Amino acid sequence: MSDVASFIRFCESEFGTAVMDREATYVKRHVAADDQILDVGCGIGSLEDRFPNHRMIGLDRSEEMIQAARERVSAPFVLGDATELPVANGSVDAVVFVSTLEFIFDVDAVLTEATRVLASDGTLVTLVLNTRSEYVQSNLQREGSYFQQMVYRDSEELTETIREYVDGDREFFLGISDEDVFESTDPTAAAISAVVGTPYE
Repeated sequence: MSDVASFIRFCESEFGTAVMDREATYVKRHVAADDQILDVGCGIGSLEDRFPNHRMIGLDRSEEMIQAARERVSAPFVLGDATELPVANGSVDAVVFVSTLEFIFDVDAVLTEATRVLASDGTLVTLVLNTRSEYVQSNLQREGSYFQQMVYRDSEELTETIREYVDGDREFFLGISDEDVFESTDPTAAAISAVVGTPYE
């Protein structure tokens, strides 16, 4: 099964839907209704599907993902590389990464690009898989898991790198145990380590 087919199956499952609903709710708390939002690593457009009344552009480097997104969601999607965003300087109000940065080799280049395209008072919203959590650790060890493609397996180090680019704090959310989803800020139970902030001047 291709990555796209596997991801679609996950997104359409009860568990996947619950996870992405929580992620979308978190992102919505940090963006304004009239913000121009760039979703980097948009995949099949699951976040865009949950933001029907926002101005959001999805970007992904996978043609298959972009094609699937266009078939599933009525939103603008762009094929592009996170290290060379096809977006003008200071032209977006928010840049969002949902479980994307940990799969990219040159994170510094990506964060440099993200802060370049953000308005001076813009917001960077990064959701990173928390490698201290039991859920992420179990998936990292599971044969055939997509998590095994993660480049950065130390989420604390990755979130510290993110904080070098924006003024913001880290917080944990999205408790997962087996396939039960619940509220938790416990680093051993929360699957997501998030950093939200504005670029340094």
